[in-house]
Amino acid sequence: MVNFFARQAIAYKNELNQSCSELTGLAEGLIADKQLNDAEIQFLHRWLERHDVVACQWPGDVLHARVKAVISDGVITEEERGHLLDTLRLLVGGHLDRLAEAPRVNELALDGLTNFAIADSLFCLTGDFVYAPRAQCEEAVISRGGKVSQSVTKKLNYLVVGGLGSKEWKHGSFGTKIEKAMEYKRAGCPIFIVHENAWMACL
Repeated sequence: MVNFFARQAIAYKNELNQSCSELTGLAEGLIADKQLNDAEIQFLHRWLERHDVVACQWPGDVLHARVKAVISDGVITEEERGHLLDTLRLLVGGHLDRLAEAPRVNELALDGLTNFAIADSLFCLTGDFVYAPRAQCEEAVISRGGKVSQSVTKKLNYLVVGGLGSKEWKHGSFGTKIEKAMEYKRAGCPIFIVHENAWMACL
C-alpha cells in the first residue's frame, strides 16, 4: 500500500513537472512577438482547463485565474491584454518549474485577517495583482469608500500584497513596502499586512 501511494506521488510529481515545462514553452511562444491576440488567449485558457495538475498549483493557479478573469465578460480590453502579457513575462522569467518548488516568501509577513472594512480605511498596494492592474485595484478601494496611499506611512491601515508578489520576493527579500510596514508594526502602529485573497474577499 505504501509503495502504491509512493508511486502515485512520484507520478503526480512527474506530471506536474512535465506540465510546467510544457506551459513554460507555450508561454514563451505566446509572448515572443510581445503581443497577445484573442485566439492566443482563448488557446491558453483551453490548455489550462485541460491541464488541471498545473492550473491548480502555484504558480499555474495564478495564471489560470487571470486568464479566466480576462475572458469572463467576452470582451478583452487592451489593458487586460497587457496585464496578461505582463503575467506571462513574470512567470516565464521565474521559470515555472522552479517557481512550483519555491515557497511564496511574501506569505511570511502576512497577518491572518479574513474580514476587514474597506470604507474609511487607508490602503497601500504592493506587488502584482491577480485581480486586475494596480490602477483598477486602487479604484476598487476608492469606489467602496476607502482611501489609497502610494507609500507606507504610520497612518496606514492595510498593506495589501498582490498574489504574484514581486521579483524581489522570489529571491528572498520582502520588498521595501513590506519592510517599512513591519518596522512600523514593531513600533506599535496598527498596520495590517494582508494577502490579495483576503482583500478580494472583502470587496
